[in-house]
Amino acid sequence: MLKLDCGNSCSGQTASPAIDPSSPGDTGSPGDTGDAEATRQQQDYALPPAALGEEACLVQIYPADVIDGLRLLESDVLRIGRDASCELALEDSNVSRRHAEIHRQDDGDWLYDLGSTNGTLIDGTPIESQRLQAGDRIAIGSFIFKYLSAGSVESQYHEAIYMSLTRDALTGTMNKRSLVESLPREIARARRGGQPLAMVMIDIDHFKSINDSHGHLVGDEVLREFGLRLLSICREDDLLARYGGEEFCLLLASTARDEAVQIAQRCRQTIASLPFSTAAGALAVTASFGIECYTGAQPVSADALVRAADLRLYEAKQAGRNRVVS
Repeated sequence: MLKLDCGNSCSGQTASPAIDPSSPGDTGSPGDTGDAEATRQQQDYALPPAALGEEACLVQIYPADVIDGLRLLESDVLRIGRDASCELALEDSNVSRRHAEIHRQDDGDWLYDLGSTNGTLIDGTPIESQRLQAGDRIAIGSFIFKYLSAGSVESQYHEAIYMSLTRDALTGTMNKRSLVESLPREIARARRGGQPLAMVMIDIDHFKSINDSHGHLVGDEVLREFGLRLLSICREDDLLARYGGEEFCLLLASTARDEAVQIAQRCRQTIASLPFSTAAGALAVTASFGIECYTGAQPVSADALVRAADLRLYEAKQAGRNRVVS
């Protein structure tokens, strides 16, 4: 069963101690300052001085690396691949030994795929060669980079760092860190206002078999499309986060159980209604949903709310998957 990690690491897997749902627990404080912007300021992720006069750079946004994830484009050619001789060497079996190159030319920076096995993508589209534009997302194997261009490198850099602290780069949803930081505040707000708060735990059915049968890159395609489909259902104030692997969490403020069930059913139908287009062909994908609703009447801990929703998810799996249990 899932445990909510309320530690400081956005990728940590250490579970917090189980808390009895009937105990008051930590409901958060209106003065909490643990948001991602404060974290960024405290860590002081400053752009390396050498970058300020440079024309362009790459920032690694997936897997997130805010310490060593910046690569200045200083030479005429940047070779990218799995081979150690490449200037940008990526240890990933999905990356070819000589995968791609970035050439600095008079009309800008050009990205060339070198006939790689799994291709090079810009904003999700495979390319053979293409001139890079500010903000382009470059996918090479399991890695995703953001290209920052001349004129506003510093502001773009800090935006990319902020996004890496709050969003999951693969799916476009918020990340687990955002959920961990937001959940106690949302519980406290529901408690003060006497408003319901619904949590929906979501798991892609048989996702391991997709990875085992078609490879992790196809699995990444499924995760990316899964996130996009869920986001298309979300309301403006809903919080959708990737909890880990193929698990997601949807937090619905001011939403009672019946309405939460309706939203979850729409999400389930949106996932199951059309096959997912992938490099391995069209794949049928379904998901299971578990709902727990906090009424705001009694104090509850974040961990207890997650455990209760996760129990409903387990029941949905046991009942045959592709269903909503509340």
